[in-house]
Amino acid sequence: MAKTSVDIDTDKLDKVFIATLVGAEAAAAAEDKIKATVEKALSKTADFATGMVPNPRGYTLRLKVTKYNATGSEASCTITGEILRFPAVTYSKSKFAGKTQTETVNFAGEWKGSATATGHGKYAELECIEAIVESMVPRSFPVMKADMLRR
Repeated sequence: MAKTSVDIDTDKLDKVFIATLVGAEAAAAAEDKIKATVEKALSKTADFATGMVPNPRGYTLRLKVTKYNATGSEASCTITGEILRFPAVTYSKSKFAGKTQTETVNFAGEWKGSATATGHGKYAELECIEAIVESMVPRSFPVMKADMLRR
């Protein structure tokens, strides 16, 4: 079976990793940490690829920091995610003709995680984010595999 493509590349107009709640100065580092942790989790399985794949058909993982609180040397955060199918669906013979729509893959319940980490400065927030993403991404594998079989 061919590898399923997982798009983790982000651009400025349509970000897939969003960490604006951690503050303007730390957002870029937090988004880079999310991307690196997702790449690390995906590299541990042979079923998914993040690079270029011929005729890519797969998913985009969109992860967003939805709660963030830092007090002293402790940071707590919550990350919510969604799995989007790609390529997007383009309608040709309907009132939506010429428009594209990204389909969301249903997840049993809400796909999110929370954690608290202790450390100095930005290290606490990065540890918090890494812990959540490390636990979230593997939970998406069975969902993407089952959905790909139905496509």
